[in-house]
Order: sequence, then structure tokens, then C-alpha cells
Amino acid sequence: MGWKISHDGHDPRQIDLLAVLALLLLIGAAYLYFEHRPDTPNNTAFIVPSQSVKW
Repeated sequence: MGWKISHDGHDPRQIDLLAVLALLLLIGAAYLYFEHRPDTPNNTAFIVPSQSVKW
């Protein structure tokens, strides 16, 4: 099957290439978004279960 390049518009291969690049960019951005873990503060209070609270 030979190449069919139309002279009146964009080459369909260019659109396919742009779509593939956009998908790769989207996958990379989603990976970075979901893998980013904000630093949790270490000064959080820990409640010991044996402690009782009087109201």
C-alpha cells in the first residue's frame, strides 16, 4: 500500500503523530500528578489508645 499524500490539506500522518505526542504528554502529566506526594508534617499528635478522655 503506497502513501497517499493529499495536496489540499494536512498529511494524515502528521495528525496521527500529533495525537500520539499529545497522548504521551497526557500520560506523562498524569503519572507525575499521581506520583507526587506532598511532604507530611512530622509534628502531628499521636493519640495513644490507652488514654481516656473525660468530658
